[in-house]
Amino acid sequence: MAKLVVTFKVLPTGTDVSLEKLGGNVESVLVKYGKIYKQRLQPVAYGINALVYELIMEDKEGGTDAVETELKDVPELSDVQVTDITRVVDINF
Repeated sequence: MAKLVVTFKVLPTGTDVSLEKLGGNVESVLVKYGKIYKQRLQPVAYGINALVYELIMEDKEGGTDAVETELKDVPELSDVQVTDITRVVDINF
């Protein structure tokens, strides 16, 4: 079965948010849906950094809807965006 590599960009509610705590909460959601392949910080503006995750997940009906819905309930998370989706056929991680 094919898999997807999905890139999620997560924005905190402000500069006073602990990115370590936010990242832990986000990761606890993401691991329910697949394997976290990469994680990095991305400067946005005015001292705000976004957390960017690449998640390897099954290519199922509904795509990323369930993941996005659950992520939006994470405390201190302002916004979540899917910035890229790549379909891969044979990947072993």
